[in-house]
Amino acid sequence: MPVATSTPKTLPAGIYCPTLTFFQPTAEQDLDLETHARHMEFLAKSGIQGVVLQGSTGEAVALDRDERKQMIRVAKETFSRIGNSGTIIAGTVGAQSTRENIILCKDAAEVGADFALILPPSYFPAMMTPDAIQSFYEDVADASPIPIIIYSYPGVCSGINMDTDLILRLAVHPNIAGIKHTDHDVGKIARESAALKGLQTSFTVLGGATDYLLGGLSVGGKGAITGMANVAPRACAKAFELFQAGKTAEALEIAGEVSKAEWGMGKGGIMGTKYAVQKCNNYPESAALGRKPLPLVSAATKSHVDAAFESITAFERQLEKQGWVGKSLVAN
Repeated sequence: MPVATSTPKTLPAGIYCPTLTFFQPTAEQDLDLETHARHMEFLAKSGIQGVVLQGSTGEAVALDRDERKQMIRVAKETFSRIGNSGTIIAGTVGAQSTRENIILCKDAAEVGADFALILPPSYFPAMMTPDAIQSFYEDVADASPIPIIIYSYPGVCSGINMDTDLILRLAVHPNIAGIKHTDHDVGKIARESAALKGLQTSFTVLGGATDYLLGGLSVGGKGAITGMANVAPRACAKAFELFQAGKTAEALEIAGEVSKAEWGMGKGGIMGTKYAVQKCNNYPESAALGRKPLPLVSAATKSHVDAAFESITAFERQLEKQGWVGKSLVAN
């Protein structure tokens, strides 16, 4: 089958935010597109490189096809209105067949997504050998109208952990643009980055958190898709840009503050993350709701998050007051 895109498209380096999905506080829990648009505006104005919709943090497994398309459309429109030409990435998280992943890629392209982020199917993990995974990604990439990004996250994929050899075989496909390492393996980032220098490909290697952002960059990585950007996008982008400019000491100071808060976010799970985003950004209390059956965030988690995020939130507000924005916005 021919590759759907005629010219390989490069996934830009930088900081990306895997965004949340907000729901209305009603029995039906329809999408809260008003808060979604508000959050997209907050992120677009920060100047980060782009956003990921319908990833793990976005509760994609609880969304239907139409909801996914609505969210992508709003994100694209908001970034365009703000003047940030950043990258819009749509996750196909939750899809367990080649067919469904291709359908979601086509849906995403239809409403303006630039790339698709794709987990390996994992409901039958014993059947997902390296050869099966390679065939899966190649089949989807062949049929997708937008380039795809490999999503390595063993924690939500029955422990499936794709090795460097497999990733490098996939990296030469003209419609596979990069990888998100939520396996948090800096060794893989180093090996892949080194090996890619000898291949004819523009494959982009990204980390899955800012805990090790500078470590990943130092071994050849190109940035991160990090949940911390939901709260501190400017701080994450500034750490990235300072390091790229050779200002390591300044980058380390900011990255350390981000990392301390990220540890707190991780302890709270998805509900702690939603509460952090709601509280730190002064969104409606309903923004902290997960789609049922996810429970309400506990009082203990709220207390923990409040303490963990105090410093980084203050720093983010300071950057806002100073008018600091990332290069994605400055370039426009």
